[in-house]
Amino acid sequence: MKRLSAFFKVALGLCMIFGFHSTQTPALAAGEPIRMGTIFSIVGWAGFLGTAEKEVFTAMLDDLNGRGGINGRPIELFFEDDQSNPMNAAIAVTKLIRDKKVVIVVGTSIADSANAIVPVCEKENVPFINSGPALIPFKKWIFSVGPGSIRTADHVLDFGAKDLGAKRIALLRSTDADATLAAKTITTRISKYREASIVIQETFEATDTSMVPQLTRINAAKPDLIILYTSTSPATVVAKNYKQLGMTAQVLGSPAITAPEFVKNVGKIAEESRWICLSVPLIVAEKMASDDPYRKNVYEPVKKLMQEKYGPTKQVTLFHGSSHDAIEAAAEAMKAAKQVDSASIRDALEKVRIEGFFGAFACSSTDHQGAPIDPMRPVVLKGGEWVPFVK
Repeated sequence: MKRLSAFFKVALGLCMIFGFHSTQTPALAAGEPIRMGTIFSIVGWAGFLGTAEKEVFTAMLDDLNGRGGINGRPIELFFEDDQSNPMNAAIAVTKLIRDKKVVIVVGTSIADSANAIVPVCEKENVPFINSGPALIPFKKWIFSVGPGSIRTADHVLDFGAKDLGAKRIALLRSTDADATLAAKTITTRISKYREASIVIQETFEATDTSMVPQLTRINAAKPDLIILYTSTSPATVVAKNYKQLGMTAQVLGSPAITAPEFVKNVGKIAEESRWICLSVPLIVAEKMASDDPYRKNVYEPVKKLMQEKYGPTKQVTLFHGSSHDAIEAAAEAMKAAKQVDSASIRDALEKVRIEGFFGAFACSSTDHQGAPIDPMRPVVLKGGEWVPFVK
């Protein structure tokens, strides 16, 4: 109770969150609007995420409403900026549900905001589709896009032990929640591979400026594969220290490493050492065969939509992809729902089946993590660009 009291005292002291009510609903869509709420970070440290996420939402909803909406009813979007602050997200989602009467909430940009939204949506019985990186256990009203940390970590291990044939594996990871859960998954499931073992595990803080001690110990353990599980910034430090120490062991990186900043800062190091990363197929979509189902059915239609909205040079990014999957799932659930209310949409989300940027969205009554199979593909750098890995 003391914690709740403190929460509301802080909440009351926060500045008002500035949201806007979308005015782009076409008049041709007949029927009462379906109210959808979304929360992204436009201001603050995560603004680069929210800006891209808002772009794809706007383009998709304009297109959907321009084609008649959902069964003749337009979607009316109510947007809130949490300013990269989870406390703001909790206040914003309450406002969306109680004041704006939205029947579904979709977002967010950061994990902490998603976790702040979850208890509100559970209490208010309103479905929430998490399009961000939050690790959310099964809850009745909460759904997430993508495969989730456990399935991705299992895929990374399987690729390393089976496809690359690694026997002596070093695990180097950051201490954040995602990498910690991944490490638990990898160390638990390594026994599936009779000839493979974890010979050393080292950790670091995401803010560390040197990983030389950890890499020195790893080098002494003589692994034939280093699984690097972290995000872009610390992976950049690892790459610099790896080169500094003259290391040659094969590196297999996790999906969060493959952001443009990594390529810009240490792409040459990763390329000359032939680091491999598992990543969302989106980053190599332009290099896939024209008849590849992912490129043909997922990437190209969204690229066309985005360029029609924002100009011929607009590129589809990872941040567009996750939000696309969330809004596509929401729209399909609205179409299939017996009634367009929160309870019916929630039930329909357990039956929706779509193919998205982050794999299928195929939840069930016992599993609300969207993709049952991890869709990540191995990639390497060539000429400063990610390309599909060929063994």
